[in-house]
Amino acid sequence: MDALWIMLKNVLLFVAYAVPGVLLVKSKLLKTNESLALSKVLTYVGMPFLILSSTLSIELTKSFAKTAITAVAFCVVITFAFFFLTILLTAREQEEKKRGVMRFAMTFSNNGFLGIPLAMAVFKDNPFIVSVAVVFNIINNVMLYTMGAYLISGDKSKISLKKAIINPVVISFVLGVALNLVGIKNYVPEVVTFSDGLKNIVTPLSMMILGIKLANVPVKSLFNSITVYYVSLIKLIVMPVASVVLGALLINALNLQADAIYAFFIAFAVPTASLATTFADQFGGDTYNAVTCTLGSTLLSVITIPVLFYLLNLLLPFIS
Repeated sequence: MDALWIMLKNVLLFVAYAVPGVLLVKSKLLKTNESLALSKVLTYVGMPFLILSSTLSIELTKSFAKTAITAVAFCVVITFAFFFLTILLTAREQEEKKRGVMRFAMTFSNNGFLGIPLAMAVFKDNPFIVSVAVVFNIINNVMLYTMGAYLISGDKSKISLKKAIINPVVISFVLGVALNLVGIKNYVPEVVTFSDGLKNIVTPLSMMILGIKLANVPVKSLFNSITVYYVSLIKLIVMPVASVVLGALLINALNLQADAIYAFFIAFAVPTASLATTFADQFGGDTYNAVTCTLGSTLLSVITIPVLFYLLNLLLPFIS
């Protein structure tokens, strides 16, 4: 039960960070559209320094390189598999924009704002797991701006290779690897201290923004929506279970470090990527279902992540 409690405690703590956002809007101290400023701080300050800090802590060994390359390939394969599988899973939905949002919500995880911070909280004594989670986030980020943008917009012209490659997350990762290679933390440790200070805003700020959005959405509508339950079933249960099973087979076949399975789990068990709502607003997509699927899967993940993590720990001796 220790594994269940550890994960449940951290997930509940993360969700609690959303409460100030709800209260600010309900008390009329903040308007929903004013969350844009917080989003920019999160995107251009918090997230880059989270990636930079995590990358500086990576031990660039041959073992990590082998695992990182495997993680890249695994993330690409799983994402493509669900990209095409969701065509069948949403075949009955006649409305094109809603179908695109559902496919996005089933396929893409909130790795940056929830996955990495969760890995850091639960596995704070195991930087290897956090490092693999960072690698997953880089690839996930690239695919979000290409395949993800296409799903929400339904327009191939909205695919942005430039944004997929040149964005704060990728730039901070490349910079972090370069600084790590030259041993900057040994010569200028203040760089690490500065990065660590700013990375800590990511989880509270991302969840507060979620709370601001949640304040104007009737909670009843989230739990009365068949779409939210269906999308969450695929995203929060089917996807992580499939990923863990396939990941375990891959880890055994390639003789990789067994702890990598936890990074695989976190990467695919977290709820729908928050970019669903951003893309829906930007590309004229189905904003309502983007918001409800994102918020609904986040709330339901309070149950699914701890339970699946507990089961993973029970079954790990048999699958690794």
